Amino acid sequence: MIGSGFNPETRRALRIDISATLLLTVFAGLTGPFIGLVLRRELGATPLQLAVTSSACGACLLLSLLWAKGFHGRPPLPYLIWPGFVARGVFLLVPFVSSAWAFAGIVIARDFFGAAVGPAQAAVVERIYPRAHRGRALGLVRMAGAVLGIALALAAGQLFDLFGYRSIFVAAALLGMASSFCLRRLAVPEPEDGAAEAPAGLLDAWQTVRDDHAFRRLLIASFLFGFGCWIQTPAHPLLLVDVLQVSASQVGVLGAVAAVGVLAGSAYWGRLVDRKSSLEALRVMYFLGGMTPLIYYLAWSPWVLVASAITDSLVSVGLELVWMMAVIDVAGPQRTANYVAIGATLAGVRGIAGPLVGGLVIHAFGIHAVYLIAAILIFSGAWLVGRELRVRVPAPVLTP
Repeated sequence: MIGSGFNPETRRALRIDISATLLLTVFAGLTGPFIGLVLRRELGATPLQLAVTSSACGACLLLSLLWAKGFHGRPPLPYLIWPGFVARGVFLLVPFVSSAWAFAGIVIARDFFGAAVGPAQAAVVERIYPRAHRGRALGLVRMAGAVLGIALALAAGQLFDLFGYRSIFVAAALLGMASSFCLRRLAVPEPEDGAAEAPAGLLDAWQTVRDDHAFRRLLIASFLFGFGCWIQTPAHPLLLVDVLQVSASQVGVLGAVAAVGVLAGSAYWGRLVDRKSSLEALRVMYFLGGMTPLIYYLAWSPWVLVASAITDSLVSVGLELVWMMAVIDVAGPQRTANYVAIGATLAGVRGIAGPLVGGLVIHAFGIHAVYLIAAILIFSGAWLVGRELRVRVPAPVLTP
């Protein structure tokens, strides 16, 4: 039975959330793993085009504060539904694509509207799931998607070979749009503690970061981790296609392994943030994230990437669940959307610079140098989170 141990309102929200997640899983599983492959193998994208596409994703995140302002004082649910609907619907245009730049434009449009979802989603999650069980509830939702993702990933590569990416992307877009429609049935209560804090502008955001020391330290660690992730983005398609010559079927197998990792990670992260703390879970997640570029650096065969598929999937579900929980815990009541928007804006800064720096490193030193730099940055972020944990939970003083 779904959501046993939860109150009736939470169980109803879980049923709706899981239904939407299953549809979204199909959309994500048929698009995300293959975007770099399509850009490089099918459309001949250059390293510059790959870097610009990745950087544009970061640029769209710079709009997060504006999106947060957009739904201030209004119900957040429409700002979760409709931007997501458009972000997935743009893939209906894939059959008309004839160049790498045109395909990149569709991906950028997806990222533009997808940037609106983050602050609204955090506000919705904060209201529909009680804090004591929020981690477990989110874990159940992610686990449901992961179970479907395992079977889907095994078939996805074969589907691409049979039908081609244009037809597959259109079908995925329709299912992704249906996922947004499912969320209309969510009952999102009004905030319990009155009106939410007014969303920050750039100056207000700076003052928030300056005055909230815990949030500032969290952002610094997140910046190091995120920058290490972003600089890898232009290197991945080049490593997969040019160095390892990965096929669509192999991408599908790697996706299936990743789905298993998502399934395990959803259960693990949800319990960890409920039983210990979101900060402890964040440190573990960052450490796992540092393993991924090391695996890419050592990879001599496509099958070595099975290990990176596991670590990467654990981190990806952790980013979605643990980071949101950490921000909610640091922000306190009614400031969640604001803090998420500030974090996403900073992610946009590193998202612009990271891929471009990665492209320059590839040009100057080769693909593998990117992965060494990424590992150093990510492990530095994990060390900072561990340091913050020691500050918040000092070692016990031994008495004779």
